[in-house]
Amino acid sequence: MNPEHDQRLKALLRDWQPKADLPPRFESEVWHRIALNEERRSSWLNFDWLLQVTCQPRLAFAIVAIAILLGTGLANLQALRSYHHEMAASKVRYIQSVDPFAKTFLTSNQ
Repeated sequence: MNPEHDQRLKALLRDWQPKADLPPRFESEVWHRIALNEERRSSWLNFDWLLQVTCQPRLAFAIVAIAILLGTGLANLQALRSYHHEMAASKVRYIQSVDPFAKTFLTSNQ
């Protein structure tokens, strides 16, 4: 840019004063809005706290690690239950295939 143009622009900006009339009770309404916004932020039903926590790398990593460990543990527990249930069912099917008359014995013991 032209240095002379820059000087004129700086002088204009320095002398310029905004001429705006604020509505009545403007300042009190601004403070009221700020207070309402802070109340909303402090609510645990609002999930802004989660966004603030996950913006910190250490906490975000800890949350992800806990979620992975918890998910893996619950999946392992479900797999064990399913495995034991299927093993019991396969034992019954095997016994029934070897001895067809064992059906009455197996159903009476369960």
